[in-house]
Formats: sequence, structure tokens, C-alpha cells
Amino acid sequence: MQRKEILREQVKHMRIRGRLTVDQLVRQFQNSGSFGAGRVSTACDIYERMVRDDDCTVFLALAGAMVPAGMRSLIADMIRENLIDVLVTTGANMVHDALEAIGGHHYKGHWFVDDYMLYKNHTYRIYDVFVPEEDFIKLDCELVKIYDQMATESKGKPLSSRDFAWELGRRLKDPNSILRAAYEAKAPIFIPAVRDSEFGYIYHLHASRRAFKNTLVVDSFKDVSEIISICRGASRNGMIVIGGGVPRNTIQSAALATKSGIDYAVVITMDRPETGGLSGSTLEETVSWGKLKGQADKVMVISDAMIVFPTIVASVVERLGKDFKRARNVKFEDPIVKE
Repeated sequence: MQRKEILREQVKHMRIRGRLTVDQLVRQFQNSGSFGAGRVSTACDIYERMVRDDDCTVFLALAGAMVPAGMRSLIADMIRENLIDVLVTTGANMVHDALEAIGGHHYKGHWFVDDYMLYKNHTYRIYDVFVPEEDFIKLDCELVKIYDQMATESKGKPLSSRDFAWELGRRLKDPNSILRAAYEAKAPIFIPAVRDSEFGYIYHLHASRRAFKNTLVVDSFKDVSEIISICRGASRNGMIVIGGGVPRNTIQSAALATKSGIDYAVVITMDRPETGGLSGSTLEETVSWGKLKGQADKVMVISDAMIVFPTIVASVVERLGKDFKRARNVKFEDPIVKE
């Protein structure tokens, strides 16, 4: 490159004059184009291109305690508005979604608190979020009943985690529930590490009461062919990643298995790449595996997802306008559940 190409675009200094909408503030980030502000602006541009691309299937990978921290209704609304097509999530996030769906709550707390005092008061802590122990006990009782119903209806037929999520959503009537929204919209939810959550441990209670006979069967290997089918049926794939871990790997591996690659990628994380963990691994590293296309539209935002993700969504929704409508782009038909 010649020097005039290197120095072609000046930093434009941000100005705030009077009231700004979210997107107007993001445009000021774009003027600067620097540090985290520049990456947030780029993430908004990429996500907007994803949802405007009629041939793109948009995946959201959800890790970390996003639901208990307050992102539940936002994600449910995004599913209903077809702003994401497929959700791949940790089991814990859906456990906390179900907890609120049956009347439980999460409470504002503080990280600087005596945890033994919380223990004596039957209160669980997730950094600065508190959850009453009795809400989990109530959830456990409800899940055992739901598992019994699901086992009776499925008659030993193994369910994928997508089937499992839809069956849960069918039985949860809370309109703010992510699981319910996905069931109603027939939007796939994959929980690839479903056992590594309260869902897994409640299975033991359910199964032991039945002497481990005629119990619910969830086969996570079934997820593989289902998500591969979705990737293969998409002309283009886009992913937004909150955190990383198993949800991110599930999407990327499906793109690799189908040799389709990912065309758009936004990763929001606070992890570092030096340890070799997936949550901090760079998108450039993902290209080396063939999971992300070499010319993919991509950005990695190193920041708190609770701040950045709602900002990105608010900015893009503002750009799309109230009349924008998007059809769900999932070429996959295998629902086993009926209302």
C-alpha cells in the first residue's frame, strides 16, 4: 500500500448537541471509528446487513448469565420479530427463562456481599444478581411434572434439544418467555450442553421416581444433523455471539461440516485469545478452520455484552424503521409438537 492509501480517512471527533437517539449516538461512534466505539459501530453495520439479507440465516449464540441479568424479554422479542432465526444457548440461560415463566424472579443485588449471609438466607448469587432458593425448588417441582408428561407423550422416542426446548415452550404460557416465543414462532432453539444445567439434574429426579424406566430421552447427537440441515439449507449464514463456548462452537462447527462457512459474524466477549479458549479466540483464527469465510463481514467487540448487545439491537431496529418486516429464514421442517 502507498502512504496516501494508509492515511485516507481522518478521525472525525464525536459531537453531542442536544438529545440523541441510540442510532445517532452510534453514528458518532462511527465518526470516530476508534477503539471499542468503532467496533460497536461496525457491529451495527454488520448486523443490519444480516437482517436485510433475505438469503441469510441469522444465528444467535448465547453464553454467560444474560437471561438472569435482564436480557430475557429482548431475546424473546427478537425471536418474535424474526430478527434472529436460530438460537443456540447454554442450558442455564433457558433454566432461568423457565424459572421466570413459572413466576420466579431475579433481583438486583451487589457483588460485594457476604456470601455466607446469603447462604443462610437461602439466596443464590450470580455476581450482582440474586435468586431465591425457593424459586429453584418450585422450578424443580414443575420440571419433574413436565418431564413426566413429555416422557409419556414421546413414548421412548429420543428428542433433540430442539424438540426438548419446543416441548418446554409449549407448556410455558408466559408471553415474555424465550422458550414460549420460540415455540410459537417455530424458531429452533438448540441447547447442545443441556445436561450441564438444572435441566440435567432434574432428569435424575424424574428418572429415579420412575425407577429409570419409561423416562424422557434427550439425544444431543440428534442436534448435529438438525443444525447441519439448517446451515446446508441457507444461502448465507450469519452469527452473533455473546460470550462463546459451546454455543459459538456449535454454530461454527455446523458451518464447517457443511462447507458453507459463515458470511457475517459479530462476537461480543471479554475473554482473551492467549489461553486458546474458544470464547476469546479471534475471528481470524476461525478462518483457519474454514468455519468463517476469508472474506466474511466480521468484527469482534471486546466489551460487556449487557451494554453492547442492547445498543446494537436498538441502533439497528431504529435504522430498519417501524414498517420493516422480515420473514424467518430457516429451511428446516421437522416439528414434533402440536398445541
